Formats: sequence, structure tokens, C-alpha cells
Amino acid sequence: MSNKPSGRGVVFKPYVQDQGWLFPPTIGELIPAQHKVRLINEAIDGMDLDKVLSTYKGGGTSSYPPKMLLKILVYGYVEKVYSSRMLEKACHENICFMWLSGNQHPGHNTINSFRKHRLSNTVKDVFAQVLLLLVEQGYVQLKDYYVDGTKMESVANRYSFVWAKNVARYKASVLEKVAQILAHIDELSSQEDSPPPDPGGPGTKTDVLAEGEQPLSDSKAVREAISRINSRLDSEMPGGEDTKPSKSQAKQKRLAGKLPKDHLPKLEGYEEQERLLGGRSSYSKTDVDATFMRTKDDHLGNGQLRPCYNLQVGTEQQFIVNYTVHQTASDISCFVAHMDDTLGVLDNAGLKLPDNVCADAGYGSEQNYEYLEEKGIEAYVKYPGYHKEQKGKHKHAFPQQALHYNEEGDYFVCPMGQHMHQVGQTKEKTKTGYIRTIHIYEAQNCEGCPLRGQCFKAKAQNRAIKISHKARQYRQKAKERLQSLKGQRKKIQRNIDVEAVFGHIKQDRGFRRFMLQGLKGVNVEMGLLAIANNFTKWHNLRRAKRIPMPGPHQPGPNNAQIALEYPQNALKMAA
Repeated sequence: MSNKPSGRGVVFKPYVQDQGWLFPPTIGELIPAQHKVRLINEAIDGMDLDKVLSTYKGGGTSSYPPKMLLKILVYGYVEKVYSSRMLEKACHENICFMWLSGNQHPGHNTINSFRKHRLSNTVKDVFAQVLLLLVEQGYVQLKDYYVDGTKMESVANRYSFVWAKNVARYKASVLEKVAQILAHIDELSSQEDSPPPDPGGPGTKTDVLAEGEQPLSDSKAVREAISRINSRLDSEMPGGEDTKPSKSQAKQKRLAGKLPKDHLPKLEGYEEQERLLGGRSSYSKTDVDATFMRTKDDHLGNGQLRPCYNLQVGTEQQFIVNYTVHQTASDISCFVAHMDDTLGVLDNAGLKLPDNVCADAGYGSEQNYEYLEEKGIEAYVKYPGYHKEQKGKHKHAFPQQALHYNEEGDYFVCPMGQHMHQVGQTKEKTKTGYIRTIHIYEAQNCEGCPLRGQCFKAKAQNRAIKISHKARQYRQKAKERLQSLKGQRKKIQRNIDVEAVFGHIKQDRGFRRFMLQGLKGVNVEMGLLAIANNFTKWHNLRRAKRIPMPGPHQPGPNNAQIALEYPQNALKMAA
């Protein structure tokens, strides 16, 4: 190949650093017209932030405007910038953050304090105002509400666990040692040569530990026992400065002194752990509100538990309609609390209840079906065993769901045609406090039945089943709804609606672990994530439909006139 020049000179574009501008533009003019930061800026300018303002006490030095700090945080979560230090850096370097902040530079402590304290009880109100904008513009119509849950790891140390079973065992061990010491003191007191005190008086054995009485159960009772022992010993001590207590009395005094020094602090520590547990199976020492749960994306790949929170999210068209944070791993026990919060958010915003609720089999319980029926919401909720029932794959050859029930005669029919009549009823209380009525049906004679080994394997003479008729009726209604054409569409839509939101948060945004501690901190971060998700989806739809963004000099919206209002309001058209 020839190295001769082609005869054409290379031309470069002008490159001049530090060149002054005759008419310097504003920062906003340098941002593209269709940029998502304009949407966030105009939407927050139109919000009512009185609840956020009420968190300021006043006095002292001036504060940064809460609208500016809120814009920085929301846009930061939209752009996957979650650290307060990185947000502080962006306010110096990123032109969008500089425009939102008015070229002010709040420090990371200021940003984090606003997020942690000012938004702890007000982020839900900000989220509700964004939701109201989406409803007014027709993006959310509250026809369908798709619910699902996911586990999100806490910022806590993964190995700082406290288990309820261990606390109960250690507490029982301390109480047993305390009971042994009290019994020894009683024995020494009974062997004392001095005359016994009056029956029923402060020096009797009954005042320490009565005959047949269970060991003391808490630190308060132990303190009272120690006080009674010391009072008795003080009354039995001989008077005068020269007299000394007997060996028995001295030993009793020494044993009684061990209780508040060695055992009582341990007992109080275990009681404090029980208070922090609050009925949970575990908690983390570095984040006491987090509960150890089993997650799908285990970092060690061996099914190890991690400190997590259970996030319940309801969506429509991949917009988050509401979110709640729970400390229990079971989705079925979180549903009623989540729906109560959702209905409260919609009611406070003046919005209607959703027409339908769709959820997977993790939410199908008698209590949840009854709740939706009372609220007048149509339930497209699967129940446990729904998929196996559809595919015909059961662990047992003749499950009780497959047995025919005769409503007129109130009996079930076993595989051999034998009638199973009702033999009793009982009440069951679930972990959430819901009381179910259970009916017990039993076959008349299963001895010698050729299907006995396949029908049931219990040691009982005849097969018995326990069933709730109310739950059976709810399941039948849910089955009919889910098998309809409308129900099949909703089942498919649920998979691509709420599941996509979890994928967007965890995979696209890379947010897999909270940064703040405690329920309040987690709620703030989840609220900012939900707002960021809705703004991102909102901006993508506007860009796909080529709806122009607000110009840099247009006036901001207010509560009466939304500058970002969609040209054709879908709700008005539907009305």
C-alpha cells in the first residue's frame, strides 16, 4: 500500500477552551427539551408540600427549600444515584442536578437528614400526589390492581441474627438457675436454729417460692423475690454492733446478692430481646426491624437466611399504585394490611377503589377472599394448589379437593362411594387473628377397603377430612373467575405487570439492598423508588407518544391547572 497523501487536507472542528459567551445561556437552556428532568421539575413544582413544611420547627439559620431537596432526591433515584455523597457530588458536576438545585450545593448530611427525617412520615403523601397526576392524565384508571411481594435485603449485617427460639431457651435456663438459688435459700432458712417467723409473715417460705408454684417467669417477679429475701434477712439479723450473723444467714445473703449481680441483668437482656422480636422468629442486631427471611437470590447459594423486609406492591400498567413494607415473610398474612393501606391512600386522594384485584396463589386464603368481598372488589386470586389442580398433579391419589360434596345431604363421597358425614366442628385461629370454622367429616368404615393405601395413610381406622365450607365456596368462585376469558387475560397480565416492576427495581436500577435502617427508613427509600418508577414510566410513555415536555420558561403547574395535563384525558372520555 502507498503512504502518499491523498491530496485532501484533514479538517477539524474548532476547539477553544475557556471561550467567553457574549450572551451566556441559563443552565436550563443547556438541557434537552425532551429530558425527563423537566417532567420531574414541573410535577414537583405543582405539589402541595405543606406536610413536609410542617416538619420544620423554624428559628436558627436558613434552610434549603424542601422542594429543591425533594427534586434532587427524586431525580437521583430516577438516575440510580442513591448515596447522599454521590448526590452532593452531582450537584457540583451534573448539569441537571445543578439546574434542579438552582446551582446551590447542599451537603450530604443535609440531603440525608432531609431524606431520613423530613420524609419519614410524608413520603407517602408525595407519592399519592404523583399517583393523582397519573390518574388525572389517564395513565392509571384503577380498574385492575395487581399485587405481589418480594424480599429486599436490609442494610444490616448478614450474620448479626437473634433467634426467638434461642432467646426462649436462654431465658428459661436463667430462670431455672434463679429457681435453684431461691430453693437453696429456702432450704437454708428452714435449717436455721432461730425460731420460725409468724405464718404468712415476710419470713415464710411462701414469700420466696410457694409449694408447687412454677418458677418465676420475669425479671419483675425475681426483683420482688430478692426484695422479700433481703427484708426477711434484715429482720432476722441480730441487733447490736458486736453481734455477727450466723453462717446460714451470711450464706443466704451471699446467694441473694448473686441474683441482681449475675442473673438479673441477663434476664432483663433476654426480655428486651423478646420485646424487640415482637412475635417474630428473628431480628438483626444492627437493624432490629429486619427479619431473617429466605430469598431466591441467595449470595451463598445454600438457602441461607438474610435480614430482609417483605415489600408488597400493587401496580396497574406497570405504574405503582401503592406499596407497603412488612416484617413477616408470608405474603398471605400481609394482604389485608396492604389493602387497608391502599384503600386509605386512594380515599385520602379522592380516588375510587380498584374494580378488580389479581394475585397469585400466595394470597388465596379465606380471610383475604372475605375481605375483598366485603369491599365490593372482584377477586381474581389463585389459591394454594391451583396449578396442581389444573394439571391434575397431586401428591395423593384422592385429595380432599377432588371428593364430591352433596350439599343437600351435607356429606362427602369417598372414592369407593361411601358417604362421609359430619362428626363435629371446631374453631381455628390463624396467625393474623382470623377465626375459621372447620367442619370434620369421617367415613363410616374403611376397614378392608382396597383403596385404603391410596386414599389415606393415617393410622386412624377411618378417613377423616377437615374443611371450611366458606373457604371452599370462595375457592370455587375464584376458580370460575380465573378460568373465564377475562380471568385468563388477567393472569397473563399479572405476570408482565407487577413482576416487571420488581425486575425494573432490582435489575435495571441495581437496587437490591436498602441503605437506611428501620421501618421508617425503609419506607422512605421504598417511597422514593416507587416515585422514581412512576416518573420513569411516565416519561417513557410521553416520549413514545411524542408529547412535548414543558419548555424551560413555561410557568409551573398548580393544584388547579396541571401544565403537564395529557391532551385527551382518558377518564373524561370514559365518563
